[in-house]
Amino acid sequence: MTRGLSKVGTQPSRAPRPAMSGVLSLLLLMCALPQGRAEPGVHSFDDPMFQRCIDWMLDGTKGALIGNICVDQYDLPPPSLFLCARKVMTGFPSPADQEGCALLFEEQARKVRAGYVK
Repeated sequence: MTRGLSKVGTQPSRAPRPAMSGVLSLLLLMCALPQGRAEPGVHSFDDPMFQRCIDWMLDGTKGALIGNICVDQYDLPPPSLFLCARKVMTGFPSPADQEGCALLFEEQARKVRAGYVK
């Protein structure tokens, strides 16, 4: 009857782009890797420094003096991974920025392939 027709005023849903899905899958895989992670329950969300590190990791600001602590003590990834993943969704300001993120993800993919498997 109305097969293939959309309702008036609605847009057809877009299928996810394969490249975006691959980047997001890679990001999730990197975050889920067990190597170098602290034991569950060791770090409390009540810890103010841990909260600052989580904020730094997600938005990339206010981390000039805490970046090394966050990476070394709490085993958190750098904010560049999250900033690039966000730009995949929202768009890159320049081709150079896009290429920088592509290089970052390629390097992370090499680290994943060389990582320890239990």
